[in-house]
Amino acid sequence: MAIFRSFAKPYAKALFELSADNVQRGLWLHRLQVLDMVFQDPQIRRTVSRMSGPKALEWLQSILKDGIDGGAYSLLALLLQYKRLALINEIRLHFADLMVEYHGFGILYLTSAVELQDDERASVLAMFEKQFGEKLIPHYRTDPAIRGGVIGRVKDLVYDGSLRGSLDKLRENLIQ
Repeated sequence: MAIFRSFAKPYAKALFELSADNVQRGLWLHRLQVLDMVFQDPQIRRTVSRMSGPKALEWLQSILKDGIDGGAYSLLALLLQYKRLALINEIRLHFADLMVEYHGFGILYLTSAVELQDDERASVLAMFEKQFGEKLIPHYRTDPAIRGGVIGRVKDLVYDGSLRGSLDKLRENLIQ
């Protein structure tokens, strides 16, 4: 997932920067959402993966027809050429994050060992908003491997309040 995210960022950033205004950015977000929905279908992914880039694009045009526009087909051609079609979802997510940041909000990526209840989510979100002094849009996920606590990331700053992180720090201190 981290590898996909790092490959997807330049595509999303380029699309964002090429968009002249909010209307164009909104159109690109919509295009990415449509493409993401199309490639959620395992049969379509499987069929496209067995074809050459130009053949796959031709086949997609025959089934999608006017469902997407020239800009989306150009992006598809580029992704097919460089065998990056699996990035569609990550490009969409990163593009949406760029939109959120552009409109003055920060993004909080919060990982917890178990699903947080609504009141816990609100409490943790409030703590991070107070710490960073800005309104944050949260993205929640669970990862049992962190054993307990939470890991939060805003931009490049990471707060590791997980049990796994604490145990790793303790191990480092004992080794030294």
